[in-house]
Amino acid sequence: MTQDSTSKSSNRSINPRTNLQGQVICITGAGRGLGRALAEAFAKQGASLVLGARTASEIDALAAQLGDGPNGVPVIALQTNVQNVGEIRNLVTAAVGEFGKIDVMINNAGVAHYGPIEDVNEAQFDEMMATNVKGTYFGSQAALNAMKPQRSGLIVNVSSIAGKLHLPGESAYNASKWAVNGFTGTLRLEAQKYGVRVTCLCPGGIHTPFWRHQETVPYPTDLIEPERDFMDPNEVANSVVEIAMTSERYVVPEIVMMPVLTQL
Repeated sequence: MTQDSTSKSSNRSINPRTNLQGQVICITGAGRGLGRALAEAFAKQGASLVLGARTASEIDALAAQLGDGPNGVPVIALQTNVQNVGEIRNLVTAAVGEFGKIDVMINNAGVAHYGPIEDVNEAQFDEMMATNVKGTYFGSQAALNAMKPQRSGLIVNVSSIAGKLHLPGESAYNASKWAVNGFTGTLRLEAQKYGVRVTCLCPGGIHTPFWRHQETVPYPTDLIEPERDFMDPNEVANSVVEIAMTSERYVVPEIVMMPVLTQL
């Protein structure tokens, strides 16, 4: 190790943070569900926020809410479809342009279509791959390019327990999330030499509005009710905040969270 890199390593914080004031957090899919919960959780810690989502009205309203009042935080919102590489690069560029840096990138945007293999159509397959895989890949790439000169940063890729298991009725979603897990592991190895930490979040069922819009669901509806049985998005978001507040001298490669399903 060269003298320069040793010096930079020794300057990295060994103590957990007590808050996130001055930290810049970029979140995709921030308009609803887990993304919204993440934005609210980081705002409570005083972080500056950069919010991206396809529905501009949702993130504009959220930005106004989190930036208002005596406890408001600096926040910008930019309509972003992560399937479009240019748009996700623009989101990261906007973060650096507004705040001068990016400390945490959370690639949260994702979609799912469930059903037996023979029922999944090409449009559904392409949407999952373009959002879950392509969006995560190029969101990570843009963030890494911004973080390398800083010699610091954290990238959190929101995958799923479906990226670790083989689940009937989730074939294409499984494939997309296994891809996210595989990519994130390689990203962690390549990013660490620049002082950038990488964590893969693999949650089980989370109670969000997502489930109300699914024609087919991958769980027994006679036994499981998402509102009662799945995890609270705020609890999952708090776990991500905890990772962001840990010492920069170590990395948590993976967080696996599962609801306790007492009905099964």
